[in-house]
Amino acid sequence: MRILVAVAFSVVLLLAGIGVGRAYDADETVLTVQVTSADHELQEGYFSLGDQTTVMAKPGSELFRFLARQRGHKVKILLQEATAPELSRLER
Repeated sequence: MRILVAVAFSVVLLLAGIGVGRAYDADETVLTVQVTSADHELQEGYFSLGDQTTVMAKPGSELFRFLARQRGHKVKILLQEATAPELSRLER
């Protein structure tokens, strides 16, 4: 289930990156967005990333806890092609 959430999150961010990101020569996009979520949305795991993107994270997951901590703050998201398959993880 974690992998499914991570994949869905990546796809949504990729689509958002096309509209609002800045592409570099190295095939990567960096987005700076504000994380927002109303209290009732937070309970269900919905988070808005800027004006154009909404993501859903499973309550209790690492992604959910990260986004919940970042509510009201701006975050920078880097999207780049993965050269080899690997497990998704949040790095601090």
